[in-house]
Amino acid sequence: MLSLVSLFGPGDLIQRWKEPFHLKRNKFSKGSYTLYEWPDLEVPPYDVRLYRVRMNVWDGMVQSARVDVKMRARDTLDSIRLYFLWAGVDSVRYNGTLTGHVFVGADTARSLIVYLPTPLLPGDSGVVEIFYHGLPPSSGCLGYGGGMSIVSSSWVYTDNEPYGLRCWIPSYDQPWEKADEGVEWYITTDSSLEVVANGILIDTTTLGRFKTWHYRHSHSIAPYLMTFGIRDLIYNEWIWNYDTVNMIVRSWVLASSPSYNWGDSLTRMLTAFSDRFGLYPFANEKYEQSVVLPGGWAMEDQTNSFFGSYASGWVQAHELAHQWWGNNVTCGTFKDIWLNEGFATYSEVVWYESVGGDSAYKAYYKNRVENPIFSYAFNPGSPVYNPGPDLGDLFSIYTYNKAAAVLHMLRYVLDKDTSLFFGALRYYRSQHEGSYALTSDFVEDVETYTGRDLSWFFNQWIYEAGWPVYNVAWNKFPDSGNWRLVLQVEQTQPPGAPTFKMPIEVKVIMGSSDTTLVIWDSLNLQRFQIILPLEPDSLIWDPDFWVLEQHVVTYDPTLFIAEGEVVEARREVVVRVRSKEVIVYGINSTHPVEIYSSSGRLVGRGKGKVVLHLPAGIYYAKSGQDLKAFVVK
Repeated sequence: MLSLVSLFGPGDLIQRWKEPFHLKRNKFSKGSYTLYEWPDLEVPPYDVRLYRVRMNVWDGMVQSARVDVKMRARDTLDSIRLYFLWAGVDSVRYNGTLTGHVFVGADTARSLIVYLPTPLLPGDSGVVEIFYHGLPPSSGCLGYGGGMSIVSSSWVYTDNEPYGLRCWIPSYDQPWEKADEGVEWYITTDSSLEVVANGILIDTTTLGRFKTWHYRHSHSIAPYLMTFGIRDLIYNEWIWNYDTVNMIVRSWVLASSPSYNWGDSLTRMLTAFSDRFGLYPFANEKYEQSVVLPGGWAMEDQTNSFFGSYASGWVQAHELAHQWWGNNVTCGTFKDIWLNEGFATYSEVVWYESVGGDSAYKAYYKNRVENPIFSYAFNPGSPVYNPGPDLGDLFSIYTYNKAAAVLHMLRYVLDKDTSLFFGALRYYRSQHEGSYALTSDFVEDVETYTGRDLSWFFNQWIYEAGWPVYNVAWNKFPDSGNWRLVLQVEQTQPPGAPTFKMPIEVKVIMGSSDTTLVIWDSLNLQRFQIILPLEPDSLIWDPDFWVLEQHVVTYDPTLFIAEGEVVEARREVVVRVRSKEVIVYGINSTHPVEIYSSSGRLVGRGKGKVVLHLPAGIYYAKSGQDLKAFVVK
């Protein structure tokens, strides 16, 4: 899902819907709203196999609807529970026999309980048939799109993420419970309009002023990706040829104001992503994009992305990439939403790389991924995994942009090895396609494929919040015909962000030549010495933006000097005084840091980084054999 009106704003990512998400009660609140946690994976007692939807929609309402839910029992069942927020139902049948039902619960957790005439045994299958009519709920639907919206007699759309489907289709609409056999649609409306939906159009039947469109999608599908739309549309069409595949690609546009070239890059995008991620997962059916939404957002509905405008190429690339990341492999829970949105955002970068090479990759990443983080996110802000309890947290700059930056950095720490990186993504896909994945699955799959322990990387970038802020000071000294470059690197990110371990590229300029070095920084304060053949003039920290970080680089001619010598090895304590705040660093991790007043009283003690607020006076910092005096004014 992507907002197109204003991609980023002070609220992290534009929030089109200000109501809080309600699901499971938690202990805390935000403003006047009580917020709720996103649920962890909990397998229901039945396996949903297929949704079959028959819906007659005209004159501004659902004249009649019938939804068949085919399921297979995991446990012995005497009743079936489905989420459903519709006002009521006309009747319920089980395998064609009328049966009892009751609604339980309230608000967004309202459920329909269907009583079974005879128990359903483990491994056996059955079909629940629900009949209803009227208007969908006008409020309370858990999603930006609001579930089903009947705008007018000639415009109907559905948009479900995360929990809008329960507003208009009785379902078990958790992302991990995919319908293994897909979804089938029979939508009847005015014959002057068009109906678009998941899957292949099997046939149409016209009777008087009405026409029925029959679509069938035969791949497993997460409930929030099931959709149809009704509008006055015409289409642009292309054929995508890839190896032995010859697939129809359509771009549905408004008949009243058509754009005849909208979508003309889709076949090239399909090729670019298939080259890198493996074959488009629904190549035996189709890919379409349709202008059926209002406003300025887009949604990656399976095989048929919905848009609210003639969106530009990067947005089309984002929604198309979701067909791999989000649709074929679905986030296991909405806490794992970065596996959808971060991957699709990074795929935008991949698309521009395929068009313009390395320079286009770097430019797009810097301008569209990294810069908005520094402009609109907070450090530390929210983690990529489980970013928070409401919709604004779920669809935020952390799950889109920071998550995309994580994949960019993963490519870097895998030695910038394109084949290794994309090989790991394809392996991850192969383990979960047609199903779902948790964040822990992705970590395990990448480590398995690469043969590397990357827990240090994922722990800090996925499960913790923030990014490093480096204060870099450097000096230079002649050294036996060469030059010695000395670096002091201090991590100064706010409390709540971890101390990061990362390889950092440093480009050193030496007259008309240059060299790029890699240092591994992993401490609050760390020092490095590098021997160079020529005198360094300047340095560029992280010149290719491989690490999500901010920095200040300063040439300090006093750094490491005592009687003209480099004395780094003898220094064990460093003091920084900022007004009344004092930061003391212990360089040797085996020695504690002790801070004394001029009267000899111990005022602070610790290891590593010690932060104090002290009144004016003279103080001493001691670590090992190193004693340093400092003044607080």
